[in-house]
Amino acid sequence: MRLVKLLSKGEGIRTLLWTFIKSLQALPYVALLIAMIFFIYAVIGMQLQTFGKIAMQDHTQINRNNNFQTFPQAVLLLFCATGEAWQEIMLASLPGKRCDPESDYEPGEEFTCGSNFAIVYFISFFMLCAFLIINLFVAVIMDNFDYLTRDWSILGPHHLDEFKRIWSEYDPEAGRIKHLDVVALLRRIQPPLGFGKLCPHRVACKRLVAMNMPLNADGMVTFNATLFALVRTALKIKTEQENEELRGIIKKIWKRMKPKLLDEVIPP
Repeated sequence: MRLVKLLSKGEGIRTLLWTFIKSLQALPYVALLIAMIFFIYAVIGMQLQTFGKIAMQDHTQINRNNNFQTFPQAVLLLFCATGEAWQEIMLASLPGKRCDPESDYEPGEEFTCGSNFAIVYFISFFMLCAFLIINLFVAVIMDNFDYLTRDWSILGPHHLDEFKRIWSEYDPEAGRIKHLDVVALLRRIQPPLGFGKLCPHRVACKRLVAMNMPLNADGMVTFNATLFALVRTALKIKTEQENEELRGIIKKIWKRMKPKLLDEVIPP
């Protein structure tokens, strides 16, 4: 624990440690999926009597350690089949193998155990484990690592979708909401567009005042003005009360912009 505490002082090591801790929250679900797949395939291997009847011989791949005669042994065999030489276990389960003396075979059928279904059985199991399950572990870890190392200062289209979704809970018409609801709304939106749930209420109010948003006489704020103020603040576009200069730039770029809409997003 002292070593972990020492390593956590570095930014890179701390990110890796937090990635590992955050990944542990989702990995049990992946482990449950693995256990379910192992359980299903182990039961199928036991129910296929052609697998369970194969005689256990030390010089073959079906021996006292690798067999389908009991559930624990079937799980152990499947675990071995996820590594190297799994195809040898598959080939040892094909038709023409010696039957176990204690199995119920007819006279003259000592070498009729095994099944061609072993090819589909082992290949499908190996592909599920090698290409799906292991990649799920990697995906969970990489997703948490990407979340912790993401540059939250970059605005993207997904921020607009989040803003519209949360705004619709207060105003489905995307028109106006009460100014008292703006702080609660912006604290539900994650940075950089919003304030985030960890932002104190007092700090959120100060940031809201600094955004210089136009307020209607009835105490309502509009959708367009709020979104424009958030983007302007996040990207630091003429935030030092340079409204007239910004209005001139917008008029130059969008010459057909209506004065009413311009006054709505940038107060004169």
